[in-house]
Amino acid sequence: HHSQAEQPTLLTSFIEYIENNLSKPLTLDEIAAHFYISRSAVSKFFREEMGTSFHRFLTQRRLILAKQLISEGEGMERVAQLCGFSDYSVFYKAFKKEYGLSPREFAKL
Repeated sequence: HHSQAEQPTLLTSFIEYIENNLSKPLTLDEIAAHFYISRSAVSKFFREEMGTSFHRFLTQRRLILAKQLISEGEGMERVAQLCGFSDYSVFYKAFKKEYGLSPREFAKL
């Protein structure tokens, strides 16, 4: 169990680790192993401290990066790859669900 003083530091560490590894296939298990804590502790931490699930947070961070890369003119397949999506269709569905338009429609804005 972590003390109250450690929590913001742990939260910052989680976020930095995720931000630095967005292109990799991150999982709860992988994060837990990296920080030497249980999978359920990571999951609980995100729900309590971030008000969202780990998976939702990760997807949102990836999509924010995707919007940035699209705005910089990066190709769609490459954006999906750089943002850690398993393939373009998974990226497309996540993007459309989050923003209500396709990555290509966003690129035209």
